[in-house]
Amino acid sequence: MTMQSAYGQEIPKENVELTHVGPGTPMGELMRRYWQPICLSDELANLPKRVRILCEDLVVFRDLRGNVGCLTLHCAHRGTSLEYGRVEAEGIRCCFHGWVYNTQGKCVEMPCESPEFVEKMDVHQPGYPVQEHGGLVFVYMGPPEQQPLLPLYDIMDPDYWDNAQLKGMRLWEDHSIGFVRDCNWLQHYENVVDPYHLLILHNMISGDQFGSAVTSGDWPDIQFEDTPIGVRYRSARDLPNGNHIVRYTECILPNLFMVANIHEKGEIPKEKDKCREISWCVPVDDEQIYGISIVAWPTENGEPDPNWKAGVDTLTDIRPGNLRERPYEEKQRWPDDMEAQEGQRTIAVHDLENLALADRGIVLLRRALRKAVRDVQAGKDPQNIVRDPALNHAIETNGWTSVMPIKERMEAVS
Repeated sequence: MTMQSAYGQEIPKENVELTHVGPGTPMGELMRRYWQPICLSDELANLPKRVRILCEDLVVFRDLRGNVGCLTLHCAHRGTSLEYGRVEAEGIRCCFHGWVYNTQGKCVEMPCESPEFVEKMDVHQPGYPVQEHGGLVFVYMGPPEQQPLLPLYDIMDPDYWDNAQLKGMRLWEDHSIGFVRDCNWLQHYENVVDPYHLLILHNMISGDQFGSAVTSGDWPDIQFEDTPIGVRYRSARDLPNGNHIVRYTECILPNLFMVANIHEKGEIPKEKDKCREISWCVPVDDEQIYGISIVAWPTENGEPDPNWKAGVDTLTDIRPGNLRERPYEEKQRWPDDMEAQEGQRTIAVHDLENLALADRGIVLLRRALRKAVRDVQAGKDPQNIVRDPALNHAIETNGWTSVMPIKERMEAVS
């Protein structure tokens, strides 16, 4: 057999339509049609917060009256970064010459000018509308006339749960499905509907990293399917303890996901144990991402249950592979999501891939994203845009875990 030489190989360009997220790009315009989480509510205290999202640099702040604003980063006066501004009752004061912008971006004070001149100049710092929900601050960066509602999926609807408190969490600080950061958003998002990497990367290559029924035992039966809100996979297997476990993990367009409990051992029968976390894979730009979540944390006597553990890794039970700083040799011997996904190149080149049958979840997700992009380009609302308040409550998601005795499953099938 003759080796296929790499000599003279030309590397195709990345799939710009799905990977690039800057203003005016197809995916960038799609992402901007939705409310995107930009930070935790708790992160806005008495200092402004500089953020970068979808290739744009912004500053987020909470004035001393409690109102939140999101403005472009550089002051409209002389361009100084507002991250060094001072938060006051009226808004944010630029450190350079003291111009004050309220949360709507209007300049309400210029210390070196008269009030009459301030009114005459009528200066506005561009910005975006914001809202808070579930411990997160959301920003809408799309066309003002197309602004939708923030979809209230069941997990993030406080009326859906009994005895639960919605808590905003940063995926890669509070808890994690992998400390992936330095790569394009899509290769991390696609990982959600790639169950086979759980069996290979997290079990065969690096050893059982979960200590649960997720990767132990016989090879599961895996199926992929479209859902009304995105794409999900179903993983089912009989367990040595006599139980049968079924897991559903879902991607919700454009960049939300729910991962069924990876700590589930399948020892106690349970019917449709719903995911309690909904997360966003947010592009910083084309080459970096951040993760952020809303968790429906169980409560006892009105307080968060200290003994409950989120279904995804926590800092008290973190995989060694989730640590960004570890010896290179250790990364080679026991790679994790970070090594696998960032190792696809900073932006994966789709034209060099050879997708197989096990990659059907990837195919379905890319197809759904392309359709959403086409809908925006055709002037239509893409999937999961909600405009009717009457319909915006407990929108059904499709991620959960079920455990039942094998005997009961066989009886149900027959």
